[in-house]
Amino acid sequence: MNKGNRLRITALIFIFVFVLCVNFSIADSDSREDATFEQYREAIQKECGIDINNFSETLKGGRADAKDITKYNLIQLVMGIKVELEHTTNKMIALEITMDHLEEFPYYYTRLEKMEKEMKKEMEARTNQ
Repeated sequence: MNKGNRLRITALIFIFVFVLCVNFSIADSDSREDATFEQYREAIQKECGIDINNFSETLKGGRADAKDITKYNLIQLVMGIKVELEHTTNKMIALEITMDHLEEFPYYYTRLEKMEKEMKKEMEARTNQ
């Protein structure tokens, strides 16, 4: 076998191994994404009583339109759904509003909770004067 053929065979083997590695990497990435979505789905179903499996946006024009729900912090999502139910009885709309808020500020609901506690303390202090 001449040097040119050995080089071609080596190149083909390299390409074959590279393609296999890329395919395994993509498959592994997809399974991690599915696991993450399932974790979100189970937690939101348990905490808020909704199944996000067939979630689709109904409010158009929000900042989170077409964004993946797993992009957002799960704790913030659960907090947000509960908070937004003050404004709507539709849990899916509450989820959609939550995602819009989190798109702007990733820890929106933690900050909101902190602000509300501070305001409550201020109001109590005024009342006690």
